[in-house]
Amino acid sequence: MLIKILGSGTCVPSLKRNSPSIYIGRGNKHVLVDCGSGALKQLEKANLSYKEIDIVFFTHFHTDHIADLNPLIQALNWTPGFVRKKDLLLVGPVGIKKFIQSYIRPVSGDPLPDTFKIIIEEIKDKLVFDGFSVECAKTNHNDESIAYKFTENEKSLVISGDSDYDENLIAFADGCDLFILECSFDNSQKQEGHLISRECGEIAKKANVKKLILTHLYPGKSESVRLKETKEIFDNTILAEDLLEIKL
Repeated sequence: MLIKILGSGTCVPSLKRNSPSIYIGRGNKHVLVDCGSGALKQLEKANLSYKEIDIVFFTHFHTDHIADLNPLIQALNWTPGFVRKKDLLLVGPVGIKKFIQSYIRPVSGDPLPDTFKIIIEEIKDKLVFDGFSVECAKTNHNDESIAYKFTENEKSLVISGDSDYDENLIAFADGCDLFILECSFDNSQKQEGHLISRECGEIAKKANVKKLILTHLYPGKSESVRLKETKEIFDNTILAEDLLEIKL
């Protein structure tokens, strides 16, 4: 499983960190988890192609997690000399079908005739694909927000999306090989619906994960502070960086 952090930031514009998006490659499947502003540009920088994306998973519907979906659909439709044939699967929490119909289709429209189809699936528990499975769990952020667990050959990756401290998230991530966890603020800046560094360390330690990557980093001078505060509780922690590559 190849993982590339396309965007490790938030809704706040940053020259260093794009909005949330993570690429996962396994076999001939090309997957995105969230598709925030700048995701298509970051794919190009990573020598990956938007043309090959098979599935996009959404953790929730806040703009910083979905802003490049319309551009993706338009690019698949209108790139000169390119005709998309394979379908595009969009997976998200309950409500994604209504959301796509009301928010996405009025802007990007439907695929051109005789090209590809957009298939929308609401995930309630677990989906099984060729060679890997995906599970979800509710997170403590907004009404629809969920985390994902990708499992392939007994290796597991958990991506929290946006979340506050939650015992359910700890149970969901239990024993995973890699945990990509939001860490919006340092210990002095607690805000409801998001995690601070101490909480990230506690979650990772209680879940007995093997490695922790902190992402969804609001800009400021506290990034190194967040890493230090987290490592005081869970040492095997690194900060996400845009275009960081991990093999699992």
